[in-house]
Amino acid sequence: MSAVEVTLVVAALLAGLTGTWSPCGYSMLETIGPTGHTGGRRTTLAACIAFVPGALAGGALTFGILGWAGGLLHGSGQLAYVAAAAIAGVAAIADIRGMPIVPQIRRQLPEHWRRVMPMPLAAALYGVLLGLGFTTFVLSFGVWALAAISFALGDPWLGIATGVAFGAGRAIPIVALAPLVGSPLGGRAISAMAERPSIYRGFRLGDGLALAAAAATIGLAGPAASASTVAGDAGDPGAAGTDLVFQRSDRSGIFRSGAASYQLLGSDPAIGGPYIAVRSGDEVDLYTRGSPPTPVVGGQNIATPGANAIAVSASWLVWRAHEGNDDKLRARRISDLPTIGGAKLLTAATEPSQLSHPSIFEGTLVYARAQRRSNQLVRQSISSGHSSTLAKSTSQALQNPSIYGSKLLYVVLGRKQSLVLRKLSGGRTKALYTRSRSGPRLDTTALGSKYGYVTLLSGNADPPSQTLLKFKR
Repeated sequence: MSAVEVTLVVAALLAGLTGTWSPCGYSMLETIGPTGHTGGRRTTLAACIAFVPGALAGGALTFGILGWAGGLLHGSGQLAYVAAAAIAGVAAIADIRGMPIVPQIRRQLPEHWRRVMPMPLAAALYGVLLGLGFTTFVLSFGVWALAAISFALGDPWLGIATGVAFGAGRAIPIVALAPLVGSPLGGRAISAMAERPSIYRGFRLGDGLALAAAAATIGLAGPAASASTVAGDAGDPGAAGTDLVFQRSDRSGIFRSGAASYQLLGSDPAIGGPYIAVRSGDEVDLYTRGSPPTPVVGGQNIATPGANAIAVSASWLVWRAHEGNDDKLRARRISDLPTIGGAKLLTAATEPSQLSHPSIFEGTLVYARAQRRSNQLVRQSISSGHSSTLAKSTSQALQNPSIYGSKLLYVVLGRKQSLVLRKLSGGRTKALYTRSRSGPRLDTTALGSKYGYVTLLSGNADPPSQTLLKFKR
């Protein structure tokens, strides 16, 4: 979980716990407890068990819908994060100072349900109402703030996580204390709650501090960077320094250096070291990174059987080919032109596993390996063949990595799509761009010295419409 998610979940949990001091919280303890019915402790335990999923469902419903509605109406941009951080900050101050809750909902739970329904069913429905948050008394500004933040950030999954935490906060004290009602220990606990306002005040202080932390993390995180369009009808980028290559939907290659653009005589362009590489059938031609690019002596007609994606550096030419049921990555040494090294098998993956486009920086290769139950990003030394796993996930797709220097850029497909930048050595990740899973799709990437690039695919045509976007690193 990100820092924003953690702080919002903690704030929601505390806001739910604070709700125990409401008239509805006290009523729920008496209603579910052994003295509130004739079923004894066994019915109380059944009611507690039923209460928990009701509270979780109610919280998830309220905050999840607010997140979904926010994403539908306004998406998630810089203004949304500013608004969310401001809301959290104002609510934090109000809860830390213990200000009266405004507006206050003075609605009680339907008391008659306990008389006309089996107690476990009534408890489940009571849990839903308490989890919904706004159907009963509100005892913390955190409830109002978290609702507004969920709407502002426009992330339904974050809203659901917040709601589940809020529902858990409402449920925990109920199921912990209700079985004790009527006992000396239960009596002392409920008396302390009712007679010591400092306890409630302490929980509100905790709410305020958690909201202050949420305000800080939201403000520091901000949304993913704003995209700028490099070109329409452009995709499959490659970058080196500030130079860029990409191809059009007709598979023609383009080289851009500064303000100048040049047509390349081939498809699937790649760039690295002093070279631009383009594919012509089962062969690759090398060009200089000049203005204009010129053929490299000894670097023409390099055999790359079955190539459908290529990468190049000063010393190596790597290509991916689909052979039978296998994806394979191979390399040829090009450091001693016109002498070209023999084809060297680097790795292979058998269907349904797949390998991504290769990306090279100097002698280091990175690629993604998609398998049936997991996805991983791999770094491999081309000369030695030694490989290591950079990242692995069983719940998210890790796709299309690119390398430049000590940095790695790749696409993460989880509950949303993200273009992520991190160090090869690991550590904190930075989302350059984030969008929902619905609509246009993030595809191939490239990483240069100043910018990261990604192809955005739209529509259901074959091939789909493509746009090349760039972001400051």
